[in-house]
Amino acid sequence: MASWSSYYGFLVKLVLLYSHSNNAIMAKKIKGHNMKIVTQRERKRLIVQSNEVTEAAYYLTIKAKRVLWLCLAQAYNSDTAAQGVFSIHVSDYQSLFGVSDSAASRDIKAAMTELLKSFVTFYPKDGDDEEISYPWMAKQSVKRGRGEFVIEFNKNLLPYITGLSEKFTQFYLHHCGKLNNARTIRLYESLCQWAQAGIWKVDVEWLIKRYELPASQANNFAEMRRKFIEPAVNRINKNTPLKVDFKELYDGSHKVTSLIFNIETIDE
Repeated sequence: MASWSSYYGFLVKLVLLYSHSNNAIMAKKIKGHNMKIVTQRERKRLIVQSNEVTEAAYYLTIKAKRVLWLCLAQAYNSDTAAQGVFSIHVSDYQSLFGVSDSAASRDIKAAMTELLKSFVTFYPKDGDDEEISYPWMAKQSVKRGRGEFVIEFNKNLLPYITGLSEKFTQFYLHHCGKLNNARTIRLYESLCQWAQAGIWKVDVEWLIKRYELPASQANNFAEMRRKFIEPAVNRINKNTPLKVDFKELYDGSHKVTSLIFNIETIDE
């Protein structure tokens, strides 16, 4: 009888040990699964901007564009976004763009200085004004000891970045975040605007003016194609869901005047 009790006790301990081990394994799996979901949510940050911003004339460095994206990604998820106030955290920049903590802090500071000094030019289709230029920012500040920066946008820009219900361009931060050339990013945004249509015809002069291309490319299409268009299309095809090709249109003197981009979106 005593031996049976001992054997029974051994079985109970064995079952409890197995149950504990199995629960521990399941907990690790669940924890890992939750972490994966969080990571996916981090990567799936949707950026929405008006078509007017997509079509505007400006040049920003990659650092400034990244900070601008982080603001736009908050446009529908922040209590202060409607007032044009956005918080940028060093930890977010670091994790999203794969840089060190110190590099992230330097990048954000440089970007804020650039945005404070930079202008964006719009081309209204209606009204008396042919062109309207605004500074991007009204104010910047650094929170003491928090790794947090605060940007307040020019109030005139709020209709272009918050509360949008139509005529907007959207794309995911984890896609454009893989692009590390500022003008490639501008082209990608334009292609996203026309992705649903599947085709975009654009004048060469439009690209020169809106993307503020350098004179060496503005005065020589072959140089523009070699230094900008072909490398940009290759980067977009490699790093984003868009698959793009283009062809050139010529005038009577065999000068390239327009481009037609064919755009296909590949499901991930």
